[in-house]
Amino acid sequence: MNARNDLLFDKIELRHPLPTDGDDLNRLLATTPLLDGNSVQCTLLQCGHFAKTSAAAFDDGDLVGFVSAYCPPSEPHTLFVWQVVVAPQWREHGLGKRMLHWLVEQADCLHCTRMVTAIAIKNTVSWSLFDSFARDIGALPVKSFVTPLDRDPHNAPKEYLLRIAPLPNCPDEIMGDSLADLRAGYSHIPAMRRWLD
Repeated sequence: MNARNDLLFDKIELRHPLPTDGDDLNRLLATTPLLDGNSVQCTLLQCGHFAKTSAAAFDDGDLVGFVSAYCPPSEPHTLFVWQVVVAPQWREHGLGKRMLHWLVEQADCLHCTRMVTAIAIKNTVSWSLFDSFARDIGALPVKSFVTPLDRDPHNAPKEYLLRIAPLPNCPDEIMGDSLADLRAGYSHIPAMRRWLD
């Protein structure tokens, strides 16, 4: 993080979202065509049910960043990041990464041993974001193809599932062998050298 960004971040308020942030979240998502829009029910989940594992960033009361995340019931020690969105005027300042760092330090995320997200193969912005976050915390990123839902062998996967572990503040008794856990059960493919396959 550079000094200029540190000064910019003095303006930013980070907090968990509230159900009343739903309309602002939908407007923010509309500024990022790469991300899917959300239904009213989805916004309720993000800003209500999953509020304690999500992050909202405000500049003078305006929503300018959002991380939507939750802990899957079958993987309670996993923080699954579904969407990261940043307002156009705040892009390239590190706000997305700032929100990820803030989120993993919150009480409801301290038990999480790893972060998981799905990233489109050509989404260079997201690859850069999560690579930088992993470097910051000294974690090891592992990626594998997301299995297509249609199971048609002729349809090539369009996304990677990325796992980053261990997360900061992770208790040793929970962590165990993170590398073995990350490798287990997944078919990895050749990729950029930065990523463990």
